[in-house]
Amino acid sequence: MIIETREFTRVEGNGKAEVVIEDDEVKDVRLKIIEGPRFFELLTLGRHYRDVPDLEARICAICYLAHSVASVIGIERAFGVEVPEEVSLLRELGLIGEFLESHSLHLYLLVAPDLFGYPDAIRMASRHGELVREGLAIKAFGNRLRVLVGGREIHGINVKPGGFGRYPTVEELERIERESEALLRLAKRSVRLFARLQPYGARAGHFVATDGYLWGERLISDEGGKFHYTERIEERSPVYSFAKQSHYMGETFLVGALPRLLLKSSMLTPTARRLFEEHGEKLETGYVSYNNLAQAIELVYSIERAKEIARRLLDRGIEGENVPVEPREGEGIGYVEAPRGVLIHHYRMDASGNVTYSNIITPTALNHAMIEASLLTEARGLYGETDEGEMVKRLEETVRAFDPCISCSVHLVNL
Repeated sequence: MIIETREFTRVEGNGKAEVVIEDDEVKDVRLKIIEGPRFFELLTLGRHYRDVPDLEARICAICYLAHSVASVIGIERAFGVEVPEEVSLLRELGLIGEFLESHSLHLYLLVAPDLFGYPDAIRMASRHGELVREGLAIKAFGNRLRVLVGGREIHGINVKPGGFGRYPTVEELERIERESEALLRLAKRSVRLFARLQPYGARAGHFVATDGYLWGERLISDEGGKFHYTERIEERSPVYSFAKQSHYMGETFLVGALPRLLLKSSMLTPTARRLFEEHGEKLETGYVSYNNLAQAIELVYSIERAKEIARRLLDRGIEGENVPVEPREGEGIGYVEAPRGVLIHHYRMDASGNVTYSNIITPTALNHAMIEASLLTEARGLYGETDEGEMVKRLEETVRAFDPCISCSVHLVNL
């Protein structure tokens, strides 16, 4: 017998799950990502490097800056280009804006209804309107950072290899510094709220993140050491899904806010570090439900860090000069932390600056097998103990804990 969920609600994209029952026991759960393949890797082949970041920004509206930054880092590494601190700080500021926009959307509008027993945020707002307004205020601030760095809220084209099309003004940076201070109180309240979540889903077998907080030269894991994804991560194409699955040394693993906190807590800002230590006992259990709590702590981190970056840029002054980019034959990998976890853009370039190889691995594709493992754990615990409707509801909540971006994950399928 197969129990099939409806398409998941309050997540990005279209997906559902099949629970396979044999001999009155749950044998398997399949996560079926049913969005059509989009073939972004193939679209970049033969393209000149200047076109690639703007094209990759179309992969996702929610995390377009992560794709843009991963793309330019991969291109710069292929050509041996190093950018100055100013460019790195502004890229970081844009990624922080993406964390704020994405995490607040997920926590306040998609997860909070589960906490308060509402089917959606619209009906929740009738009793908890102030909470929704707080989430929207943080989200709006994140969007302003995205506009400042990326050029617009959706599919921006301001991030370029070697720099930017436009640099921010002093007045814009001063506004960021002021607004950060006002929003920090709201972010700290969100941590208290989402600390109420109970453990559910599977406990992650391994954690993987970049070796810097928002991007890095390599990946790190709970086993230690730094590595390229080709050394420890294997991609597979399940026959029932348009998204690939990834395994770490043959085992399931987790990327996202929870691995970032557990692997890189020393990089957190002061208040975020204190909150991590306060809730560390929960987070260290590794239950995927606490990815939500980790995102709330990252709201605090992001607001504090935005203020730090704005002040640093104001103190040093904005020069607004791009680094020259000279094409050459080469290979580069951009590792960036999208809100949902590690994002990988891997390119090979010819001497004219055209793409000859492209591979893009998104956080949801990396988490695909871990999502299935969590669904299987929940289904086995619930089957026979509750009715089918309640089981399906809990499975949806489990999927939401990963904050999946399903549309991002369907780039390539082997036919």
